[in-house]
Amino acid sequence: MKKFFRYFANLKLAIFLLLLIAGFSGLGSIIEQEKPFEFYEANYTNLFLGRPVWVYFKSLSLDHIYSAWWFFLLLGIFGLCLLSCTFLQQFPALKFARRYYFYTYSSQFNKLNYTFISDTVIKSQLCYRLINEQYAVFQKQGCFYGHKGLIGRVGPVIVHLSIICILLGSILGAVRGFTAQEFIPKSEVFHIQNIVKGGNLARIPQQTFRVNDFWVNYSKTGLIKQFQSDISVLTGKGQEIARKTISVNNPLIFKGLTLYQTDWGITGVRIKLSNKESIIQLPVSRISDSAQKLWITWIPLNIPDKTGILVVLNNARGKVELYNQRPQLIDKMSLGQVVQINALLSLKLIEFISSTGIQIKADPGITIIYIGFGFLIISSFLSYISFSEIWVLEKDKKVFFGGTTNRDKVKFQIEMSKLEKSFQKQKN
Repeated sequence: MKKFFRYFANLKLAIFLLLLIAGFSGLGSIIEQEKPFEFYEANYTNLFLGRPVWVYFKSLSLDHIYSAWWFFLLLGIFGLCLLSCTFLQQFPALKFARRYYFYTYSSQFNKLNYTFISDTVIKSQLCYRLINEQYAVFQKQGCFYGHKGLIGRVGPVIVHLSIICILLGSILGAVRGFTAQEFIPKSEVFHIQNIVKGGNLARIPQQTFRVNDFWVNYSKTGLIKQFQSDISVLTGKGQEIARKTISVNNPLIFKGLTLYQTDWGITGVRIKLSNKESIIQLPVSRISDSAQKLWITWIPLNIPDKTGILVVLNNARGKVELYNQRPQLIDKMSLGQVVQINALLSLKLIEFISSTGIQIKADPGITIIYIGFGFLIISSFLSYISFSEIWVLEKDKKVFFGGTTNRDKVKFQIEMSKLEKSFQKQKN
């Protein structure tokens, strides 16, 4: 079993898998993901090996790369490589770095980065200077060993564990997370129904929400500045347990669900005709997909003659335009205004029935991902800490002094030079 896992503790294999994952991730950013398959049939008609490209999309799951089984398999193997490297290489290296061992032969100093020989060393002053430089010092007869920055050797271990956390969180979010999009009129109660994207193991909670109010804020130039929704979270009996006014970049978070304010619209209009006793509610249809939203509805006046009034709404501020069936502009009106259509008929605009676009997202792996990135930040700082070692050997009336470090070698050489100069002063 150990030989099996040692095969995965291979740097070349890990780099190959990482490049493979990065390549498919880049491909997923080029190819549109999670589109209806008719989209690929219409846009990817070029031939490859005698067959249309969209055929390979279906067989290789290129239309949903990030949730494909083979992509999860690559992530799993890469995580296994990191675990194998952590337990079979990093932990033993860290355990070995904690051990103190002494040099007993002068030839051992030849492999060190910095060495010098002195005739005499006052041992008490040597220990004091090393401890003052934050070294942990060990002594055995005429041998000294000191090290500092051991915590820097923990950095690579934390890097591997942080990446594993990010991989686990990503896989968990992909298989158990979901995204829903709802358009809800003001004052309506709603549940999560319109699932846009969901994992194979996703669970849709039967939570009840209510849109208490919705409004749009405009700038002085008439452009939309912000749109906001007042949303309540309800129990099964209709009792309010949470409430928040959400806006763009200010979502409502409740028990793993995040409600984002994404869009808005108009679903209907209420008008009062002078020849009708009650208020009429008419549905509207959106006729523009551009940044300037337009809605349209029809007020029938004489059904047999197919005559009526065309109502065009260009925003939610109460401005509408009235046209006849030709179409010719009859008049412009505001919310609450009465317009005389003819001698027998007048029209009053009572209310717009606005709707809010709410995106509901659940990602159970996001906490694990945040923890992984937190560990990654910590490991980045730890990796800057140098691990330095120093050996001293007193033999044949000479003192051999040497040391090595894994990074920041210039600073280490300056420290060693200061020690060497202090020994020369002792000799003088």
